[in-house]
Amino acid sequence: MTTNNISEMPRVVVGILIHNNKNEIFLARSHKWKNKWIVPGGHLEWGETLHGCAKREVKEETNLDVDNIKLIDIQESIFSEEYHEKRHMVFIDFSAKVQSNKIKLNDELQEYKWFKTQDALKIDLNPATKQFIEKFIKKKSLEDAQN
Repeated sequence: MTTNNISEMPRVVVGILIHNNKNEIFLARSHKWKNKWIVPGGHLEWGETLHGCAKREVKEETNLDVDNIKLIDIQESIFSEEYHEKRHMVFIDFSAKVQSNKIKLNDELQEYKWFKTQDALKIDLNPATKQFIEKFIKKKSLEDAQN
């Protein structure tokens, strides 16, 4: 299958699971995902690094600063029923530690909350976000066991 239409090309999207020292993760509701809880993130720009994209998207969407960015997972979303447009996206999922606490949401996110990591799995998440959180929990428990 080939296409010349740029809107029909797969897009690289970075998602960032922000966590704090209280074993909490930041999630927000987005109208783009039928008001489900998601992680901040967005499209990789031409010439931008993945880590640069992660920091930029978090800052744009939440006003938070993050560091200690770690790769968690790679997923695909092909024509998700939950997304507001027909898109093929490749998600590069990172975790990041929050460094600031003055949250100001942009117009892509409608509401936010810090959730205990395990409690986050019980709320209305899209499937990719749920898998992302599950992989984060698994990776974090492996890291904790090694320390």
